[in-house]
Amino acid sequence: MIVFKKPRQIHYIGRLFFFLFSSAVFSYPSPSVWVVLSQQFSLDHESNRPEVQAQIRWLIQHPRYIQQLTRSEPYMYHIMTEIKKRHLPGELALLPMIESAYNPFAYSGAGAAGLWQLMPGTGSDFGLKQDWWYDARRSIPSSTGAALDYLEYLHRFFHGNWILAFAAYDAGEGAIARMIKENHHTNFWSLPVPKETRAYVPRLLALAEIIQNAQNYYIQLPPIPHVPYFEEVAIGSQIDLNHAAQLAGISYQDLLKLNPGYNRWATAPNQPYKLLIPAAHAASFSRNLAHVPKNKRVSWTRYRVNAGDSLNSIAARHHTTVNMIKELNQLKSNIIPTGQFVLIPNHQYATTPPPVTHSHFSKPKAYKTIYIIDNKEDFESISKRLNVTVEQIKVWNNLGEQAELQLGQSLIIWRAAQNASYTVKNGDSLTRIALAYHTNVQKLLYLNPNLRRTQLRAGQVIRV
Repeated sequence: MIVFKKPRQIHYIGRLFFFLFSSAVFSYPSPSVWVVLSQQFSLDHESNRPEVQAQIRWLIQHPRYIQQLTRSEPYMYHIMTEIKKRHLPGELALLPMIESAYNPFAYSGAGAAGLWQLMPGTGSDFGLKQDWWYDARRSIPSSTGAALDYLEYLHRFFHGNWILAFAAYDAGEGAIARMIKENHHTNFWSLPVPKETRAYVPRLLALAEIIQNAQNYYIQLPPIPHVPYFEEVAIGSQIDLNHAAQLAGISYQDLLKLNPGYNRWATAPNQPYKLLIPAAHAASFSRNLAHVPKNKRVSWTRYRVNAGDSLNSIAARHHTTVNMIKELNQLKSNIIPTGQFVLIPNHQYATTPPPVTHSHFSKPKAYKTIYIIDNKEDFESISKRLNVTVEQIKVWNNLGEQAELQLGQSLIIWRAAQNASYTVKNGDSLTRIALAYHTNVQKLLYLNPNLRRTQLRAGQVIRV
């Protein structure tokens, strides 16, 4: 006998079947980080301004620059989440692109470090720890929190004007405030800001404009899902970073990418004890770590050099080699001053030391600057002015042999990371010197700790 169910029952069973079937068959990918970020944008990108238009054209002509946004994947979800918590404009998430191309190991010639390129003094002002073990200016969570604190401060300082806040983030609030006072207005576009800042602000706006309207500009943004990339794991004690990477099942380089604040081969010996681990590996890392006693987590000891010590005697005493000690401590010679600390590998690394990543705690020999083209400038004149070759300029900017320069175009120029000197002349001020050297007063004061704004004198030599 055939039994027919009531229509309502049939309708319910049909809906349930469709739900279960669709859930099993169809998957819903995470939204693109760029779609979500665009929804957080709240500023006027002023895309009709010539300065912003010039930067939009430059970005379109240099797709390799846009593709560098790929580097943001480990950090963007965290940055956007922190920005959203504070109800800040989403455009702030793009500042690390302008500052460091999302490279947490980036250094500037003036000493700025990390994704957000924070100066040592700024880091200290906003509570970032900087010692032998750790530089929080490179830490993803710590530097992001401090940078957003600083940007909120600048926003208040300039009475709610985000454009001036961005300019001050690059040039220093003192420099921008003086220009406003001297020129009796707050219109950024009419202020005589340094060349770097003149490109910095419109490039940020242009980048946001392109991300928000990528299809209109025929730009293919790198595919990055809007999902958490890492988890913070409490580890309970100091641990060798190479050992931690093995426990997490990831490479040493991938661990450093998430934990770039550590200056040495291990986490700091003091609290807080925590590491950022890729989300997909966090659970297995915690399980594996639970089986490792705390006294087995560090693979080297810290030794203080005594009078009469040499690398040979230290190596012999600790059953290791001179080359291994030099490699582990990035020593360039066999001379070590009394009182200096060196890391000594334990027996397990007697033949195979942990991998060395020079950029982990050594500053690069060059740093990037932006040069804006003025009237009647060509490759030859720029080459002579900046003491670089025409070929270098073209390679750095991906320009062909027949490329022509345009007024207002920005060029990437790599400069040697060394401090030059300047002899003060009558009538000089720190602001005038800073403008001449495309820097700001804050950086000059950092390079010259004993310098006072009001005590410049003719003949005085300062570092620039």
